[in-house]
Amino acid sequence: MTHALSRSFSPLNLTALALLALVAGTVGCNGSNTGSGNDSGACSTDSYWTGGNEESELMNPGEACIACHSRGEGPTFTAAGTVMGDFADPNDCNGVDSVTVRLTDADGVVHEETTNSAGNFSFRQAIAMPYTAEIENTNGVSAMSGAQSDGDCASCHTAEGANGAPGRIVAP
Repeated sequence: MTHALSRSFSPLNLTALALLALVAGTVGCNGSNTGSGNDSGACSTDSYWTGGNEESELMNPGEACIACHSRGEGPTFTAAGTVMGDFADPNDCNGVDSVTVRLTDADGVVHEETTNSAGNFSFRQAIAMPYTAEIENTNGVSAMSGAQSDGDCASCHTAEGANGAPGRIVAP
C-alpha cells in the first residue's frame, strides 16, 4: 500500500507540509473553535462548547484528548474521545450525552464510562491493549469492526475521518 506522502515532493514542499501539520496540531489542541461554529459544517446537536480552553471535563469535544493532555496539562487518560450526533460534526460541537462507552481489553476486562453533556468520555484506569470498543444507548449498540491499540479516539475519529475511520464516533 502506498502512503500519500510517498509521492515525489521537493524538500521545500515537505518542509511546508511538516509546518502545516505542526500548526494544525497546535491549533487543534488550543481549541480553534470557541463556540462560533466551524466553517466545515453545522453542529448536528445545535450546541457548541463555548468555554474555550477553560479546564473542564466538558472542554473541546471532538478534539484529540490524549494528544493535548500528554503535553502535561490535565489528567492522564488511557482512552478518551467524544460521541457525536453526526460523522462530520466539527470540533467543539457538543456531542451526545448518556451514551455508554464499553471497552473490552485484551485480558477480557470490561471497562465502561458514560458520556457527559458534551459527549466526552475518558478512561484513566489501565487497559490491556488491544481492546474492542462499542457504544450503547436506548437506540441500540454500535461496535468497531476491529481491535484498537490507540486510546486517543479523536485522533482517527475526526470530522473527515482518518486511518480508515468513517468520521466521528456517532451515537446509535
